[in-house]
Amino acid sequence: MRIEIISTGDEIVTGLVVDTNAAWLSALLLEQGWQVRRRITVGDNLNDLKAALQESARRAEVVLVCGGLGPTADDLTAQAAAEAFDKPLALFPDWLATIEARYASRGRIMPASNAKQAWLPQESETLDNPVGTACGFVVQSGQSQLFFTPGVPFEFKQMVREQILPRLKTLAGTRIDTELRRFYTFGISESALSDLLDAAPWPTGIELGYRSSMPLIELKLIGHGASAADIASAEYRLLDTIHPWLVGSGDSEPAQQILALLQGKPLTLLEGESGGALLALCQGYPRLEAHFSTQLADKLTQLPTADIGLQLAIGREGAEGVPLQLSADGIHIGQTVKVSHPDPESRRKILAFAALDMLRRHLLGEPVLGDYLTLARAALRD
Repeated sequence: MRIEIISTGDEIVTGLVVDTNAAWLSALLLEQGWQVRRRITVGDNLNDLKAALQESARRAEVVLVCGGLGPTADDLTAQAAAEAFDKPLALFPDWLATIEARYASRGRIMPASNAKQAWLPQESETLDNPVGTACGFVVQSGQSQLFFTPGVPFEFKQMVREQILPRLKTLAGTRIDTELRRFYTFGISESALSDLLDAAPWPTGIELGYRSSMPLIELKLIGHGASAADIASAEYRLLDTIHPWLVGSGDSEPAQQILALLQGKPLTLLEGESGGALLALCQGYPRLEAHFSTQLADKLTQLPTADIGLQLAIGREGAEGVPLQLSADGIHIGQTVKVSHPDPESRRKILAFAALDMLRRHLLGEPVLGDYLTLARAALRD
């Protein structure tokens, strides 16, 4: 099922507003097994909107159009759809009554301009908007169904979940176009991963995608109509290669996966050079005690230790680098690392996850000190 997204509005084209709706929608659809093939943004120009709608309708089975359904003169999406598909605007009295009732429930009279939101392309199907005055609608053009929604994120997301997803599932039937599996690595660069993984082709219908999200590299194994056997074989090959740097898989954040391994045990954090980045990763863990100090030592042998429970300590930077230490019931293991990154915030994130990965390795019974390719190690304590 080919899907395209059209976002509308001068405020998006000019960069005054960030188009979070399209990103959210693309990710949501991918979770359902449908990968969006194209996303475009069009300003508030009637001819440009008409052309974009017609072009997408010729290519895609499903077109999702967001924005431009308000009551003002620059909201042109409904008119563009009417002209693009030769379906003149017509009054939908039921939706006009709905708008009037919503204003009346607040003790107000509906402004005349809101009546515009009840004029939709003929023969279109309305999509209920339970919280706003702009209903969505569906237009059929040849083999394409075009779904139109308002751009207000709260209204848009509710309508997608409640109105559009059920229709797309019916349209797709049992067909799953795309299967997505996510894996996360730490301590290896994107280019190094590419050297390891892209030398040989993947099976037909299998694609490997990369996304850098400091301090991790996310790998997306995407199957486009591939067989279960081919996907399983591709996953085995991927995991066999990235195992030394694998820190998580699936849809939840790796930091949350690591904290889940604690099974409710208390954890203490001592932070210096990381400046609270480790606490940010662990935020929300119920049995967390965290302390920050610029006076923590710059040498492993001088970092505070804990004889009971679990403690992660990140000292301040010294001549050899930044000391990181895990204390686990009286056993103290540490490393001093050098992080060469020009961005201070990214450096803090790298230090924080390096410490958290020490905890992950300990909880899984693996060697606590990983073999990283992107971190220079100056000293060890094991």
